[in-house]
Amino acid sequence: MSDFHGAADGLVTVRLAALATDEIAGPAIAYGPELAAFARDLGVWTSIDAVFGIPSSEAILRWARMGILDPTLTLIHATGLTPEAWTAMGDAGVTVSLAPTSDAQIGLESAVPAVDEALAVGIRPGLSIDVEVALASDMFTQMRTLHAIQRMRATNAAYGTEETRNRITTRDVLDFATLRGAQANALGHVTGSLTPGKEADLLIVRADDINNMPLNDAVGTLVLGSDARNIDTVLVAGNPRKWAGSLVDEDIDALREAVIRSRNAIIGRVAATL
Repeated sequence: MSDFHGAADGLVTVRLAALATDEIAGPAIAYGPELAAFARDLGVWTSIDAVFGIPSSEAILRWARMGILDPTLTLIHATGLTPEAWTAMGDAGVTVSLAPTSDAQIGLESAVPAVDEALAVGIRPGLSIDVEVALASDMFTQMRTLHAIQRMRATNAAYGTEETRNRITTRDVLDFATLRGAQANALGHVTGSLTPGKEADLLIVRADDINNMPLNDAVGTLVLGSDARNIDTVLVAGNPRKWAGSLVDEDIDALREAVIRSRNAIIGRVAATL
């Protein structure tokens, strides 16, 4: 692994990517004993995407029987899984990465981010974007979406009854977007919280902008009132990448031109095949 830049540390780290089953891309990248052994030999964690429904639930139980369902796995989406699969995941100590806007907007399996199911078995999930080219690529949107969906589920389940369901808080979703996201990427010891010894990875948000003033509750304002335009400064490992509202050492005009050229080239190639 020393041949790979950042395999063990640095700004870029290495993980194994796999799918839950062979339905999407065939058996070569479906997680199982061979890929588990490969990841173990390399000393890396495994991210498993497209964890959906009954087929993935059966796969999870199969991995548990094989002894390859363990804390080095991060399961992405985890929508529509059976209670038995969730119990096995909780017992094994896997991490989970929910994709709130992707599940709901694209309509993946049940289309409902499985936050209640995760919390019920002791898993505090991280959050992910899933598809940056089609969905909002900021964590503010993911936090608000999950917060709204979970509270809607809780209210709907209790509607017309005397029952009261637990509702997640703004502090919960901030935890999911920061520390739990870092832990889901095997980086909980490096980043995700303001802790002595961790990297200085910081987003500094203006609290006096017109869309979120006056500041009364910092967490509530950050989760429910703020968005990406309020980010004043970004530090990555202590180095400024955005300062006073502007990106550092980036030629935005050149980047914009490159993006448009790339888009036009793709459109041209597609048109040529029609």
